[in-house]
Amino acid sequence: MAGIRASQEEDGGEGYFASVSDLMVGVLFVFILMLTVFALNFRDAEQAQMVERQKYEEAVRDAERARQAAEQAQARADAQARLAKQAQDRADEQEHAAQVAQEDAKRESQRASQQQARADEKESENERLRDLLRQSMAQLQRDIEDRTAARNRLLTSVEQELVSRGVKVQVDQRSGILRLSGDLLFGTGSAVLSAGARQTVQVLAEIMTRILPCYASGTSTNGCAEREAILETVLVEGHTDRQRFGALDRLASQDQNDRLSAERSLSVFLELRRSQPALDGLLNTDQQPLLGVSGYGQRRPLPDTPCASKDDCGADRRIDLRFVLSARSSTELEKIREEISRALGPAR
Repeated sequence: MAGIRASQEEDGGEGYFASVSDLMVGVLFVFILMLTVFALNFRDAEQAQMVERQKYEEAVRDAERARQAAEQAQARADAQARLAKQAQDRADEQEHAAQVAQEDAKRESQRASQQQARADEKESENERLRDLLRQSMAQLQRDIEDRTAARNRLLTSVEQELVSRGVKVQVDQRSGILRLSGDLLFGTGSAVLSAGARQTVQVLAEIMTRILPCYASGTSTNGCAEREAILETVLVEGHTDRQRFGALDRLASQDQNDRLSAERSLSVFLELRRSQPALDGLLNTDQQPLLGVSGYGQRRPLPDTPCASKDDCGADRRIDLRFVLSARSSTELEKIREEISRALGPAR
């Protein structure tokens, strides 16, 4: 019994160990199996993780590329914005420049309009001045013609009166001269009037006293059909020929002729006034004495006297009465001159 229990105990002990061993093997197998499953799962997870990592990295790269693209797009957008701003700035500047140019053009147009208006006004004023000048020239021409015609009437009247009284004279209407021959008045080299010459001068004085008041100022106009105060002066001019005095040289002879012509003209001048004191009352338009005297010696010979010999020098020995026209403007011309002065304005 005891041996059977011992045997059973031995068999039981071996079985136990066998069971434990099997259990251990089973556990190990399960462990290996689990390890294998874990390893497989780990590998799959690792592969999945790698795939995810790759996806992540790809996503990161895509994000980076997207960021770079966004940055580039932003940079391009910024550049375009800058370009757009620059373009806008240029457009604004151009618009401003256009506005300034338009304003300048407007001001220039206004200035041009003002200048044109001033030019038109000036042209109108110039045309008015030209018209006044034309009127002035026409009036001046009329004045000259009227005065010349009046002087011609005066000379003709004096000439006719003298001729009717037997006094021979010559008249140069262009120069306004009534000419008396010196040989009929004076002896050779003398300035003393002969008795016949004195009578001739007295006749001339009497005729002048009757006719000249109609053409001068300061005297009665009784007997004048029309008063025409046209004379500035009436000069009694003495002239000699170009022959020398005896043995005198040229300059000394000229001096002697100057003295002789002045003395002869003075003799006629004094006789005119002595025989007709009323002649001293004749005045010009400036209320100055009308009669005057001058001597020219041999310096004003007549153009048609060659004076090659003693016989053809007689015409140069003469007494001229020169009737000088007044330079005073007529009333009409003075009015036009005043209008021109007003149009021109004050002197600057």
